[in-house]
Amino acid sequence: MSIVVNMNDELIKQRKADHINICLNEDVDSNYDYWNDVSLRHNALPEINRSEISTKIDFFGKKLNHPIFIAAMSGGHNRSRILNENCAKVASELGIGFCIGSQRAAIENPDVIESYSVVKDYDIPVVLASIGGGQLIDQKGSKGFGVDKIHKAMNMIGANGLSIFLNLPQEAVQPEGDENTKGILKAIENLSQTFDISVKECGCGISRDVAMRLKAVGVKSIEVSGVSGTSWTAVECYRAEKAKDVYKQKLGNLLWDWGIPAPVSIIESRSVGFGIKIIGSGGINTGLDAARAIVLGADGVSLAKALLPYAIKSSESLSAKILEVSDELKTVMHLTGSKDIKALKKSGYVLTGKTNEWVKQRMSF
Repeated sequence: MSIVVNMNDELIKQRKADHINICLNEDVDSNYDYWNDVSLRHNALPEINRSEISTKIDFFGKKLNHPIFIAAMSGGHNRSRILNENCAKVASELGIGFCIGSQRAAIENPDVIESYSVVKDYDIPVVLASIGGGQLIDQKGSKGFGVDKIHKAMNMIGANGLSIFLNLPQEAVQPEGDENTKGILKAIENLSQTFDISVKECGCGISRDVAMRLKAVGVKSIEVSGVSGTSWTAVECYRAEKAKDVYKQKLGNLLWDWGIPAPVSIIESRSVGFGIKIIGSGGINTGLDAARAIVLGADGVSLAKALLPYAIKSSESLSAKILEVSDELKTVMHLTGSKDIKALKKSGYVLTGKTNEWVKQRMSF
């Protein structure tokens, strides 16, 4: 039995390392950038000084200096310790949110806990633990994680909340992916009685129906992560090619752009009302993209792949990149006459292209 566990540990470590290497070195982007379909309304007479503009927001009862989260990237292998430490250091210094990568590896193998627990050395205003929805229910050969293991994940990094990620298309293409999904919503509902829950899609978006169900079971925040950014079916397509799994590689190509566009996901998720926080994600690369997401209804934005090369390099490099994005956001706020994030949300937009077609055809929702 111990041999099987060790084999699984090594498989998870290798998968995590593969994900980082592929995202750094291969083309894994969606084939259409839906953010370019969102135009913001220029204000030639803003009547505010740039120095007056505030990018601060409230999230989970905490104050953030910028409406930016460093999204989940990795954990559980050699490179991830320095990656997570750089992210934690910058999140602490800049006063922004940080979500750790999936902690499944550390829950199943204590030897890799340090690659995550290094985060506890830093005072981060909002830090989210992370576990896959598929790990909350029984899978072939494994039992679903209960409250005790979730407490372990939370305590491991001193988390304020828990991010539960949904990644069914990725699992479908992943050579060793989990297949069971029945019972995830109930598990989320049970955990929401104990923890502040944020649910994150992994690149395929959130529909209004799903947002309504999540809100109904007590979820506090949704990170939409729609189509426009990293395609995780594409990532797994490269892994399948390396493993010479022809069918999975073909499936990954077929589903490369599967999902709901990121801007549409924000609009649909926000349509369920304001009793839930919305984090815009999925191809957020610039401050203009961040502003677009917020105007559509997001409370903040989350970046991963756009930050990964800088986070790997150094905390200084990562900090400079995030401040660049925030400065771009502030410039757009000035151009729209928005003195704060609340005003930016009301500043107006125009949709064109495929995004407009999506929204028009979904107006009946």
